[in-house]
Amino acid sequence: MLVTQKIAIVLATYNPNLEYFQKQIESIKNQTYKNWVCHIIDDCSQMEYQIAIQKVIAEDLRFICHFHNNNLNHYHNFERGLKYAIQDSEITAIALADQDDIWYPKKLSVSLEKLRSEKAVLVHSDLEMIDSNDQIINYSTWKFEARKPEKLSTDLLLLRNVVTGCSVLFCTSLIKDVLPFPPQKRIHWYHDWWIALIAAQKGKIAHIHQPLVMYRIHGLNNVGVTQDAGKFYRELLAWISKKFKITGNSYLVHRDFSKLFYERFQQELDNVNWSNPFDDKNLDFGFKILKLCYKSLLSGYNSEGIALRIWVLKVLLDSQKIRYLFSKNNNKHE
Repeated sequence: MLVTQKIAIVLATYNPNLEYFQKQIESIKNQTYKNWVCHIIDDCSQMEYQIAIQKVIAEDLRFICHFHNNNLNHYHNFERGLKYAIQDSEITAIALADQDDIWYPKKLSVSLEKLRSEKAVLVHSDLEMIDSNDQIINYSTWKFEARKPEKLSTDLLLLRNVVTGCSVLFCTSLIKDVLPFPPQKRIHWYHDWWIALIAAQKGKIAHIHQPLVMYRIHGLNNVGVTQDAGKFYRELLAWISKKFKITGNSYLVHRDFSKLFYERFQQELDNVNWSNPFDDKNLDFGFKILKLCYKSLLSGYNSEGIALRIWVLKVLLDSQKIRYLFSKNNNKHE
């Protein structure tokens, strides 16, 4: 029954390392599940790379290249790719791919079986980390980063994303809520965070505690990995490495992202009796972030360090705002 279901793969490219790209393409070709089509969404690569991409996928009609004259950056390039994917009414699920990873042969078959058996709207897997020479750095990204994805909830996902885009497979039914991607002036959040958040809101996310992707770690990655990301000590070390510099950007990103999510689902959220940051419908990640800190600590989600950092930034920014307003009012009365 599963073989009748058609999967669309959205593979985003931009001036790819051709050795890595060819290995990714071969790993897609070698999938045991054969009923797929792969949309290569090129984000205005130089002509030499466009020609090379076409040569790599030549003679396999399951690969469809889409070249563009305008560069949207990876976030909106994936959005563009999703629009191509859903033009085929036979597509029932969508997978995302990066240009430099390597998929295990059963990635699609295992993911699709899990998606259907658990009646989930999205499934994702663990990943092995490899270096530029395909050597394994770590056998489990989830363990390395202390991720506990089975503990996720919508509010905890707003705190920290634990779903990596190149490992996901999700139902096309999500697209109507996923698109359009929320706007942002600069790239602060990524496509997989938004898609995971929508999936958590609309249904069940299933987790595969098995690496199905060799996730390449190198200097050109848009997103890297950090050991024990989200824990208290890791946040402190990061702050020390920045010489205690405070910009407030992290708080502003979480605040804006949360507000955009709330705006997308305002009617649904207004009908829910939230006990977390939605109590007053004011998703500014203010003092209620401490509830998320406690929830993360209690559940083992391992993101309480992030919650505390955001709360501290909120307090500091509010203090600066109060001082500014106080100074401004005093000047008026002088």
